[in-house]
Amino acid sequence: MRDRSKLNLALALFFAGITTAGLAACNNSTQLEACRLIEIEDAEAEVDLGDVDIERGEVEMVCDGDVIDVTWAQFRDRLDLDPGQYKDNIRGLEDVVQCFKDENNNKEIVCQKANGGDFVGLSFSFDD
Repeated sequence: MRDRSKLNLALALFFAGITTAGLAACNNSTQLEACRLIEIEDAEAEVDLGDVDIERGEVEMVCDGDVIDVTWAQFRDRLDLDPGQYKDNIRGLEDVVQCFKDENNNKEIVCQKANGGDFVGLSFSFDD
């Protein structure tokens, strides 16, 4: 009987440790901040003396206080959505896609089409 008490105590301590670790992990929960679209930018080329800078089409947005750019290709490839169709209608694009930024992730935002579906990660760069 004494061995059984020791086993029960060991199991109780083991499960208490797992529960404590699980609760500690919950405190590190991800906080998502909704992004606000600012502008749909066409591809452009800037020519300076001896330097050519070619930029792709981008969707500019504010997420978690940062101004970021996501290329049109990210929207097309990952969401099957062409931002160029909304060039003069940014509110229309906001009606069909929602994006969020994890305050701890400086490489990707997550977006979802408004009609549902999975959230997908889109790479971004900080606006220059």
